[in-house]
Amino acid sequence: MTSRRRTEFAAFVLDLLDFIEEKIQEALDDETSRAAAIGEAAGAVPVLRDRLREHDVVSTQFVLALGNIVEPRWAAEWWDGFAKMKRQEFEVAAEDLVGPDGRLAILRRLVAEDGA
Repeated sequence: MTSRRRTEFAAFVLDLLDFIEEKIQEALDDETSRAAAIGEAAGAVPVLRDRLREHDVVSTQFVLALGNIVEPRWAAEWWDGFAKMKRQEFEVAAEDLVGPDGRLAILRRLVAEDGA
């Protein structure tokens, strides 16, 4: 079955990155919603992985930058561990992902510049 996409690749990937970042920020802002917010962010990863298959270069950049976070074999375990980290450890890991120079920001710039 041929898939029909309604959203351009770059816009779709950028929207997913925004969603993941928003959910991580929600988990940082409200400790009581951390597990749910991280679960929602993790739920976007299979959709992201599926769409990345359309663009080998961008897909490779994501795997290199995020590793186990998006790798099918380990992603679920990584996200579960992320949600259960001690608060201080969680804050450091979250900053590495969503900070101004975090991995998601770098990937966002790469996707936006490439316009894939």
